Amino acid sequence: MKGHARTIMTERVTAVSPDTSLEAVARILVAGRFGGVPVVDRDGQVLGFLSEKDLMTALLQSSNADRPASDIMAREPTVIDEFETTENVMALMRDRQVDHVLVAREGRPLFPDDARNYVLRFFVEHVIPPAPEVG
Repeated sequence: MKGHARTIMTERVTAVSPDTSLEAVARILVAGRFGGVPVVDRDGQVLGFLSEKDLMTALLQSSNADRPASDIMAREPTVIDEFETTENVMALMRDRQVDHVLVAREGRPLFPDDARNYVLRFFVEHVIPPAPEVG
C-alpha cells in the first residue's frame, strides 16, 4: 500500500526559535519525548533542526546551557513535502543515513518527526504480512 509522508508523521507540533536556550530545548525534548525539534524563524520557515543527540553532545562538552539553539542546530535539515511517498521517504532516510525528517507544507514544518518509529509502524501496518492467526 502506498502512502504519503503525512501518514507517518508525528501528530504534535513543536518548534523552537533560533534564540531558544539549550536548557529550554532540553526541557521541551524531555517533556514531549521528542528526538529533536525544528528551529524556525518568526514566519515558521525552517532554519535548522536540533536533534537530541546533538543537544546531548553539546551539553556534555560544555556546561553552558544558556547558549542558543542556533549555535548547534543542523543548518540543512532533511525537509520533505507532506505528499512525498512513504517509499521515497524511506529511500531518502536510507541514502542520507538520517533518523529525523521534517514533513512540510510550502517549507513550513507540519510536525517534527523522529521518523524511525513511524516508518516501522508503516512497515508493520502496511508492508509486512500480518502474523498468522493462532488457534
